[in-house]
Amino acid sequence: MILVALAAIALAACPKEGRRADLGMTDTTFVHTMIRLHAVAVDSSLDSVARDSARRGVLRDNHVTVAQLDAAVESLSFDTRRAESLWTRIDRETKKGSPGPKVP
Repeated sequence: MILVALAAIALAACPKEGRRADLGMTDTTFVHTMIRLHAVAVDSSLDSVARDSARRGVLRDNHVTVAQLDAAVESLSFDTRRAESLWTRIDRETKKGSPGPKVP
């Protein structure tokens, strides 16, 4: 019994680099949501109330909850190659200055 518990702990501690993270949404939805959230964050014309409303609108438009987004980011910590790829896409698009298309 103790050996099984130790094996379970050891497996949980192993890096999960080989597994593909389940984001709970498509990569495209994740990327577009993050791009649009970034656009809201840097929009100096918005006060805190308008910014909060805009963030909620981005999540609603993309059919994503805060909990889903948090879980997706946490999932990516186990899949560093995929995380790097997605963050590169997000960074590239935010540098272009486009808020990104809405995801249906």
